[in-house]
Amino acid sequence: MRPRILLVEDEPILRVTLANDLAEEGYEVIRAADGAEGLRLIRTQGFDAALLDLKLPKFDGLILLQSYKTANPDGIAIMMTGFGTVQSAVAAMKAGATDYLLKPFPQEDLLTLLRGLLAQRGHTKSAMETPPGPRRFGDLIYVSEKMARICDLIASVARSEATVLIQGETGTGKELVARAIHQHSGREEHHLISVACAAIPETLLEAELFGHEKGAFTGAIRERKGRFELAHRGTLFLDEVTDLGPAVQAKLLRVLQEMEFERIGGTQTIKVDVRVISATRKRLEDEVLAGRLREDLFYRLKVIPVTLPPLRERKEDILPLADHFMEKYAHPLGKDIRGITPEARRHLLAYHWPGNVRELEASIQRAVTLTKNPILTADDISAEGLPPPSEQVSVTGQSLTDAVRETERRYLQEVLQSVGGQRKRAAEILGISRKTLWKKLKLLGLE
Repeated sequence: MRPRILLVEDEPILRVTLANDLAEEGYEVIRAADGAEGLRLIRTQGFDAALLDLKLPKFDGLILLQSYKTANPDGIAIMMTGFGTVQSAVAAMKAGATDYLLKPFPQEDLLTLLRGLLAQRGHTKSAMETPPGPRRFGDLIYVSEKMARICDLIASVARSEATVLIQGETGTGKELVARAIHQHSGREEHHLISVACAAIPETLLEAELFGHEKGAFTGAIRERKGRFELAHRGTLFLDEVTDLGPAVQAKLLRVLQEMEFERIGGTQTIKVDVRVISATRKRLEDEVLAGRLREDLFYRLKVIPVTLPPLRERKEDILPLADHFMEKYAHPLGKDIRGITPEARRHLLAYHWPGNVRELEASIQRAVTLTKNPILTADDISAEGLPPPSEQVSVTGQSLTDAVRETERRYLQEVLQSVGGQRKRAAEILGISRKTLWKKLKLLGLE
């Protein structure tokens, strides 16, 4: 059965154009010209997805969105507007919108987004027909339904040219997702160029991205191509894109809009064909509201958002990943490690992994390297700073204040241990400033 799409749009030309494109894509499209007509259709018919204009005659688009979500709790809702602000985007998301598009938008972006969201929604049925066991997409290994939906989405996104924003905590695998998108796209025969924006000083980042001419500044002894030129016909991955300074943001916006730029110190306009994938551990909406990210760049970067869940929210992936890392690191060492004991497996599942998949991989690598056993035991794992469940501190008889402090103390210790004592990284994982982290460590007697 074809997916049924409700399209509510008061501009006649756009309404007809979108309806035709959706019908050509194979969807059954039901159209409405205003909020009242849209509300009547919502009350009398069922839909798989709704495309709703934010500003509508007779009814505000947000009111229509709320009615749609009430009638279709699992339905997909994409808001469209020509008067976009971060505040309106946030309001739409809070009201239940699945995504938000700023007019005018390339219609292929809408079709790609819709394909991905419908694939996510329809994955449950197909998953029931899939044999149990770990699955793989690129370098991503998973069994959880959350990651299955993510992989369905990125498989659909990969076939488009849309800009992708990957969000998630540190260590969740954002670069692996970027690599998977590139490998399954029409650009796989060309380069995937990665830029760690947070690792390059702001004064050098512009030259790194866009290149420079000979003599452009002190030390520029020869012409140099930037990462955009090196990624021509391929993909450019900008990791921690929110760390870009204002000048670089302005130049990046122009490249995303026009696919052209000039090198530092140059006058020749260079045209490139590059797909941009960016990643961040921060919420872009918060960065815009704080004035650290341009609002127009926000809309250019977040055409297709992919949000990776932390490992603690998909615990069924922990053991398959642990087995994979065990085999990955045992083979080069010539070790015949045959598995992980049941006790050690319970131990892995009991831990909350603040450093996510990266921390799990490091823990298994160290355990494989140091063990003298043919099977990894709980003692091998506990050597990585993961206290066995039997050694967890009991809080029975403590006051609530003491219990909370004890839990906070243990959590801070575990996070610091997982990042080798690096307070900057620990503060990033915890979502607090380094000053706040220092105060907490001092208060809890860990300083």
